[in-house]
Amino acid sequence: MKKYLLVAILAAAFATPALTAETWYLGYNGKKCEIFADKRGGNWNMLSLHRSRQDAEKAKHQNDKCHS
Repeated sequence: MKKYLLVAILAAAFATPALTAETWYLGYNGKKCEIFADKRGGNWNMLSLHRSRQDAEKAKHQNDKCHS
């Protein structure tokens, strides 16, 4: 019984990060850049998408449109 419990705990531990996979978008509206967890419409141009907010922040600092 302990063996099955251990297997279930290990399976849950490895499956949890896959369930929390997120996508972050870097958007530009002609005036400023912002990072979004969901895709925006309207006057937002999506510049790039990233797997983590940290990657999106890095891209924001490196993008020329975000510093003009």
